[in-house]
Amino acid sequence: MTLKAAAVPTTLSVDLDRAVLALSDALDFIGVDEIGHGHRVALMAAMCASALEWEPERIHLLVQAGLMHDCGVSSTREHRAIINELMWEGEHAHCDRGFGYLGAVPPLAHLAPIVLEHHTPWEQLCHRGVDENVALIANLIYLVDRADAVRSRGVAEGRPVVDILSRYEGSHFAPELMAVFREEASREAFWFAQEDPTLRERVVELAISGDPVLLTMSEIKALAVMFGRIIDAKSPYTERHSLGVATVAIRLGRHFGLSAMALDMIEVSALLHDLGKLRIPDELLEKQGPLTADERRRMARHAFDTFEVLRRVFGDGPVAQWAAFHHEYVSGHGYPFHREAVNLPLEARIIAVADVLQALAQRRPYRQPLKPEDIVAILDGMVFGGKLDRDVVAVVKADLDTYWHDAVAQEGAEPSQ
Repeated sequence: MTLKAAAVPTTLSVDLDRAVLALSDALDFIGVDEIGHGHRVALMAAMCASALEWEPERIHLLVQAGLMHDCGVSSTREHRAIINELMWEGEHAHCDRGFGYLGAVPPLAHLAPIVLEHHTPWEQLCHRGVDENVALIANLIYLVDRADAVRSRGVAEGRPVVDILSRYEGSHFAPELMAVFREEASREAFWFAQEDPTLRERVVELAISGDPVLLTMSEIKALAVMFGRIIDAKSPYTERHSLGVATVAIRLGRHFGLSAMALDMIEVSALLHDLGKLRIPDELLEKQGPLTADERRRMARHAFDTFEVLRRVFGDGPVAQWAAFHHEYVSGHGYPFHREAVNLPLEARIIAVADVLQALAQRRPYRQPLKPEDIVAILDGMVFGGKLDRDVVAVVKADLDTYWHDAVAQEGAEPSQ
């Protein structure tokens, strides 16, 4: 059959507030069985800030920072440490990573100093001369972040949580913030609000503020690169994966004559195609033996979760679809949507091939990186089995050395020129 590119819009409209809200869902996936941490931190902080009569713009900034505060965490192991320990050695590592991630995204760079300090004790903030507004917002996030951690360990809501955190008043938490938290946390309604559907509804109301802030394409790409780095940091076995898939996909797209807008969209889709993997426990992602039926189902879900998050950012159009279809087969027997070949656009087929090529070129828990000639044999087998597109694979084979080097590009290389 003749390969057909999808119809693409002339512009890609992304609202910053809605993007932050949707992508925070992906960050909350990392908790696996303790989903919603970022949303609870954002809501608890906003409720305390409202009691302090902070102005709406400041509360909006607080909510954004609350939703993004753990963007430096990709691993479920690290997330467990954050939830299971009140204070621990190395707790600032994820703050540093988050600072670096956010600082590279211009529309989110204002959140970077807050995220950097959200595990810094109040005494240190005061002595280091951190901007007062940054210090108070970061410290309030720290306080409610620890409150959610204590609660998740089975400590009763209300007074028991307050009593534990009160031990750190003045040293770790600002007295004025501890005072308002003590008052708010004494009300049952404060804790009931942390449960769905109230939690989600209230965070949406707080996160969507005023007129939409529409991102430029360069800003959309920067945001996609940031989340690609978060995804890739989940495991040493996935390091550089999203960046490599994007690099290969862009070159393939150019070969097939895709428009400039289509190339931009395929880059964003490729960078974000594994967003749903943040929901997979590290132990399962790195398992060396065969998977059980339940484990296979959990693995298969990641493409669906990718689609659900991205459609809230980009709508139901090409970006969400191309990213989520990377395990759909030209035979129609892929997963999780079982998309028929006639409804599988060229761009999705390109990302599928790029995904397989990059994964084969990387070390995995169950094998070493494969040599180009071994990769070709597998790609041919997947074409024969109805999994990958014959014409796209043929392009890779015709310039194998170039595509192989794209797949294993050094971390930090830009996905496009």
